[in-house]
Amino acid sequence: MKIVFLHNDFKVYWKDRLYFLQEFFSQKNIQINVIEIFGNESPYSFDTSEIKLDWWDCLFETEKFTELTTKMVTDKITNHLDYLNPDIIVCGPIAFTSGAIGMRWAYKKRKKVILFDDSKHSLYKRNFLVNYIKLNLTNLAEAILVPSTDYDLEYSKWKINKEKLYYGLNCIDNNYFLPNGDYHFKDTKQFICVARLVPIKNIEALLNCWKTIEEEYPEYSLKIVGGGPEYENLVNVKNELELKNVIFTGNKTKSEIAKILSQSDAFILPSYMEGWGMVVNEAMAAGLPVILSDRINAGHTLLKDSINGLKFNPEITGAISKYINLSVDEKINMSKNAIIEIKKYNYDFLADQLLSAINSVQRQKRKSLSLLDFLLIKSWSGKFKTSNWDTIQKN
Repeated sequence: MKIVFLHNDFKVYWKDRLYFLQEFFSQKNIQINVIEIFGNESPYSFDTSEIKLDWWDCLFETEKFTELTTKMVTDKITNHLDYLNPDIIVCGPIAFTSGAIGMRWAYKKRKKVILFDDSKHSLYKRNFLVNYIKLNLTNLAEAILVPSTDYDLEYSKWKINKEKLYYGLNCIDNNYFLPNGDYHFKDTKQFICVARLVPIKNIEALLNCWKTIEEEYPEYSLKIVGGGPEYENLVNVKNELELKNVIFTGNKTKSEIAKILSQSDAFILPSYMEGWGMVVNEAMAAGLPVILSDRINAGHTLLKDSINGLKFNPEITGAISKYINLSVDEKINMSKNAIIEIKKYNYDFLADQLLSAINSVQRQKRKSLSLLDFLLIKSWSGKFKTSNWDTIQKN
């Protein structure tokens, strides 16, 4: 059996997941191939590590979106799928070119589709027609891989059967961030925020609230890890506010982030919106209580308010102050509970769930297309230009 993973890009967190899955499935005589559509145009283009593997292909390594048309992208994906001829495609959401073209190719060739998606679609503003198209096409997939059972209600609103859902999509190598398996509270009085510096991450609001924190708790510091188009603006805001205990580190490697996490007391992320927020997994794996905006999907699954962290919206300052004023024993208990909670979400769980999905999909009979579904598949190509990555969407 041959399975192809297809998406716009597989940088950063996806890499290690796919390395693990490739090894896992090779032991079961299942061949894995990866089609990564874009290289430098990824929002995570700061990940410059090269991948030279015979089972991994990038179709547009250096091309810019402005140089490409939907037809060019569609043709190259289709030709590569024809060449690999997989039995099952595991592809991104229907909203993206990967899901739309993957679904189109699969139905034409009478193959099976497993979609993966960590978005909660009710949080996005879309018109009725677009939602109708995406709902219908998503329902044509034989299985859907999502992060957790927290997504069941979301898909029930779309009248998609729970039997189609499999879990564990967003996981990391937890042991990497806590290699000795035992967290010791250090009381370094350092908060850490790891984020791409774009408006939707709401870092400017964090800086504004930190002004109050510095005045009341001058012994505490904030380290902001990450780069992006808002970097200069945010540094200027920091300087205008005369913040003395805020450090911008720029982008850091995985090992560097793990080290900074190990030197911190708590993690904070104030985003307006997060499809998931994999940095939350990393922080909890490192034993950090997490202080999260309630618009972060990872928090809906992983955060147990006042048990392994704190939830806020919109008052950031109050949540930080509440954590600072906890006793050492309370902070240690939060840390231990963070580690316990994240242990459930690991590569083995993802692999087992995906294997179950594959076995189920194999047994299913290919659904016949209605005329409407046929027309939707033929006309819908999804999006490949991620120019709205920085867009703030608030309901």
